[in-house]
Amino acid sequence: MNSTTADTRDTLSETTSENILRFGQGSAVLDARTGAPQGFSCDVDQRREYLIDPEIPWHSPDFYWGTGAVVTSVGARTWNTPTRRVGGENSERLEFDLHQAGLTLSVTRTGGEHLTERYAWRNTGDTDLDITQLSIEAPFNNYYPSAEKALAECVHAHVFAGGNWAWAYAEPMDGSAPSLGLIVTRGAIHSYSLQTQNESVFSNVRGHIVLNVTDHAIAPDSFGGQPVIHLAAGEQYVLETELGWYDSRPAFEARTNAPAHFSSYASKVGGSIDLTTTLDARPDQGLTMERTASGYRLTSEQAGTYYVHLSGHGYEAKTEVLFHESLPTTVAKRVHYILEHQVASARPGTLAASLVSVDTRTGLQVIDPFWNDWTDGSERICMAVLLQKAVNHGWTNAEDAEATQRECDGWRDFVEEHLLDETGASRRGSTQPTESFGKRLYDMPWVAQFYCEHFRATKDEHDLDMLVRILHRLSELGGKHFLSIEFAETSACAASLLREHGRADEARTILDSVVSSAQYFLSLGRNIPPHEVAYEQSVVAPLLSLLIEAYRQTGEATYLNGIRERLPWLLSFSGFQPDCRLNGIAIRHWDGHWFGIMRSFGDTFPHYWSALTTEVLLRLPKEVRTEETDLMASQILRENMANYAPDGTATCAFVFPSSVDGRAMNRADPLANDQDEHLNIWMRMIEEEGASVD
Repeated sequence: MNSTTADTRDTLSETTSENILRFGQGSAVLDARTGAPQGFSCDVDQRREYLIDPEIPWHSPDFYWGTGAVVTSVGARTWNTPTRRVGGENSERLEFDLHQAGLTLSVTRTGGEHLTERYAWRNTGDTDLDITQLSIEAPFNNYYPSAEKALAECVHAHVFAGGNWAWAYAEPMDGSAPSLGLIVTRGAIHSYSLQTQNESVFSNVRGHIVLNVTDHAIAPDSFGGQPVIHLAAGEQYVLETELGWYDSRPAFEARTNAPAHFSSYASKVGGSIDLTTTLDARPDQGLTMERTASGYRLTSEQAGTYYVHLSGHGYEAKTEVLFHESLPTTVAKRVHYILEHQVASARPGTLAASLVSVDTRTGLQVIDPFWNDWTDGSERICMAVLLQKAVNHGWTNAEDAEATQRECDGWRDFVEEHLLDETGASRRGSTQPTESFGKRLYDMPWVAQFYCEHFRATKDEHDLDMLVRILHRLSELGGKHFLSIEFAETSACAASLLREHGRADEARTILDSVVSSAQYFLSLGRNIPPHEVAYEQSVVAPLLSLLIEAYRQTGEATYLNGIRERLPWLLSFSGFQPDCRLNGIAIRHWDGHWFGIMRSFGDTFPHYWSALTTEVLLRLPKEVRTEETDLMASQILRENMANYAPDGTATCAFVFPSSVDGRAMNRADPLANDQDEHLNIWMRMIEEEGASVD
């Protein structure tokens, strides 16, 4: 976003003698030419980079902190290099000429206990104008170069754009302190966007985070509605923020002075959410509010997400809550929909029992053998597991029970003919080349999950034989040195079934593989090897699951200590924003591209793999598990219910930002694809860890 011209470069004057602003226990390092912060540094953790490193190729001064863009009824303009820069005592003032948009911009930054920033856009014309786009770059270093580097140098950026109630929190990826917190103290942030989130950098870069005073020009209906800002001639719009260092989330939350508190952000239809606030509240249609002594009681008879709008004393804020159907009801509806729409019954032979994605707009099935995440294997395995678990729990509609079991029996034939070879190795889809068997280790524990469930239903010893074959083959292919999702949980389930049926030696071999894998990854410390991406939540969760199962099997303190050390790595992925799509939900920003029909990068909230965090939290040893971890686990399970509609349809990806690379988002992808593993995880946690059905 470079607005520099030959004319403006000549007008710069009175630059600061030192391009550093001190605040608290750290400083802002200013770009010598533009005055924009190009880095924030903390004295106690000088290796940590809270902003994207200026030397990274896909980062440039166009995206430095505080640069931005505006669209008005007069025109449009970006800003980067000021026409005037004045330095003061631990402060700076920048002036920008935005006459193409009918504005000037004055930016002041002042150090101290906090770094305060003031942006003032003034209408310089003789007539009124409307601002429909006003965006400021906030390039937090939410980057995953490698596990070791990410844990040591990078941050997770948790953003809450609730209007006047808005903040961002850049937390070290290893869960250490301090974190860098931004709080809006005047004006509003009504949404956020992502830029440069494109395929050239794939899944290891979240992109440049952009804070939007309004994103009306691109996504007017996002985040509960984006305002148009009206400025009379000579009038100005002011946004003020403060940046500071915080040793904990509670310390930061206390500083935000939240105007409202929710008893939860998601509840079952028929239940309620208590809202404590002194402000007036206005609900979206379909949400009912009843006045209470401390605020409001929220209820709804229709499943869905709803915005709650808060106002009073010149203050405007908003956030989302969710009301969902019960787990058994949701499972039954999903099973019915899958049977009706996602069984590929038109295909020949055993392929007719395969399960595939579906475009919920049309009901047409979506199969692409060359796009791995749209094949009839890999993550589509979760549908077969869901069908069998639903039968085993008795959670199908009565008229669907027999058909569901027949489909599960047929799917077993399909998988043995098309997805597994004679050794038990899997491939990603029925049309994938034969040389691809065993190339993607993720899939094998998921197929083994299905055999666990199918055995519970049929007591067919063939299922146990297949369990042993698949898990042994996984070890032969390097599974003990690979963090397969659900490997530890599936191995524990398989071992339990084998022991119950007189096959203790095989059970012991499977569990020995889990312990051996845990020993290997414990020895690596922070140097976790890359998997499909360099570093992600669904690498750390399986790592912790391994250590938890190894501790259960051995009782050795080394595994308990490993769990304690690594748990903050996992929890730092999870947001704590007061929003039903964000609270406890792990940052994931690529799933819409790989799994959705819109193929859009951008934060996917909630994504079902966030439920892996629940698995870890509910399986924690008693020495580590707390009321807080149990509460987060429950919240994650309930918030993921946002991905299912009352008619049994579903979405594989809700791309959360208001826009990504200039395209409107904050919407659900129409593809029902891979989201059902969340339901499987919830049911397994009920079976094994006593999780609540509600």
